[in-house]
Amino acid sequence: MLTFRKTMSIAAASALAMGVAACNHSASTPDADPSAQASNGLPALPAAVPLQAGAATAMAPAPAVQALPIQNRVRVARVANQRDAYAYLDRAEGVTRAIGDAPPDYSYDDGGVNPWVWQTSLGDRRYAEPVDGGYRYYYYQADSDTPYLVRDPQYSYAYSGPQLVAVYDDRGDLLPPDDYETRVDYASRYYDRAAYLAQLSQEREHRGVIAANWAARRAEIAAQQAQWSQDMAQQAEWQAYHQEHEAQERAQWQEEAQRRAMEAQQFAAWQQVGFMSPPPRPVVYSPPPPPPQQRPSGWFSNWFGNDRQRQEQQRQQAAFTQQQQAMAQQAAFQRARQQAAMQQQQQQFMQQRQQQQFFAQQRAQQAAMQHASMQQAAMQHAQMQRMAMQQAQQQAQARAANQRAQMMQQQQARRTQEQQMAAQHQAAAQAQRAQAQAQRAQEQAQRAQAMQAERAQAQQRAMQQQAQQRQMQQQRAQEMAQQRQAQAQAREQAQAQAAQHREEAMARAQQMQVQRAQAQAQHQAQMAAQHQAEQERAMAAHAHHEGGHPG
Repeated sequence: MLTFRKTMSIAAASALAMGVAACNHSASTPDADPSAQASNGLPALPAAVPLQAGAATAMAPAPAVQALPIQNRVRVARVANQRDAYAYLDRAEGVTRAIGDAPPDYSYDDGGVNPWVWQTSLGDRRYAEPVDGGYRYYYYQADSDTPYLVRDPQYSYAYSGPQLVAVYDDRGDLLPPDDYETRVDYASRYYDRAAYLAQLSQEREHRGVIAANWAARRAEIAAQQAQWSQDMAQQAEWQAYHQEHEAQERAQWQEEAQRRAMEAQQFAAWQQVGFMSPPPRPVVYSPPPPPPQQRPSGWFSNWFGNDRQRQEQQRQQAAFTQQQQAMAQQAAFQRARQQAAMQQQQQQFMQQRQQQQFFAQQRAQQAAMQHASMQQAAMQHAQMQRMAMQQAQQQAQARAANQRAQMMQQQQARRTQEQQMAAQHQAAAQAQRAQAQAQRAQEQAQRAQAMQAERAQAQQRAMQQQAQQRQMQQQRAQEMAQQRQAQAQAREQAQAQAAQHREEAMARAQQMQVQRAQAQAQHQAQMAAQHQAEQERAMAAHAHHEGGHPG
């Protein structure tokens, strides 16, 4: 069994690394030493890029673990103390807690996926890429391009160099070491994927993350982070390790957490104004220069060496002890620069808040002006509608008066014609009956006219009442004015048409009565003439008979 080095615990190694952990050779900030070069020989890229405005875009998912290639197969190793295996998961949880819900520092194109990257002032980095069921996270030390933890929605894999030292389930429970061999395939694919992403982040252009994309996924990632903290509280061994090192971790991440909280507040304020103002500027910081002597790789203890390696580590630990004073001065200088940067960022934040408030006031004024303009246009439209309705009512009344006058003229002409026809036939009795019928027809017409006048008056009163109701309804709800006016016009047209149809029907009925009276009068006149002719023939025959037989 491999021995665990008791003389240099994980906590001690973490404390030694506090002063120099921010030295990151893979990326630097704009204020870093201009002579610094990335591992590929090119100038170091900026560690933070401002967010971008614009519409949200679809984020391509990362390849599934089965589709990732394997370049180097990791080896399985064990730790002597199982509780110490939670150092990896707890370190990653501390980075996540310090970042909080602050937006990513930058993104870059890896040929299909655009990973999000957060780089802390201590040099730790976290990468995130979307996968089926959530996100896949990669965690790196300050001076390493290979991960110490990779976490997907189901498992977390801890590495010490190219060695798999711990596997956790989705709730943070440590799997038995005998089960690691079954996870070596996935662990190897993730290890190579993490190295590939770290290399590309040094070579590809750093781009600002689209603010709308982060706004759409911010709550989901925050919920996952909260679930992680809840899972830690339910794992006794993890919770015990965390409580043992909580004070050191809080001191390490205090300034980072403050800076990230300020960035989250700036983003929330920018989001409230619809990303219309200039984007907030990220905090610019410079990692301290590297120590005079190369320190051991990683802040975790080396659990897998022989006695010679342990002696070498002890020598290196002694060297670190000698350097602590210089490192403390550098750390103090770094903290002073960070405090100055945070003060500058607070000033920028206040300026941005003022700009955002100015933009918000402008939008409010524009909205008020638009609302007033819309109200004025609605009032003008309602007034035009009322005028058009009044004109339509006047036109309808004029048409009804003309129709009544024409009908009266027609009726008078028919009555005159009937009187003339009755006089020509010289049948007093028949003329009297025709005259009586004409009189009855006239009375019926008068009654019909009176009824029509009453109905017209009732319709006019109803129309006036409807108009008053429509006006009241228009005042209560202007947005329904057009519909009610259209309905009122339709009802008025229907009533006018109905009145016209009734008047036409009554006119046709009166005309038919007159025609029947004329036909009856003609028939009676013909019968009277025929009867008179028969009487005349009878008298002639009688006279002829008396003349032919004298007494």
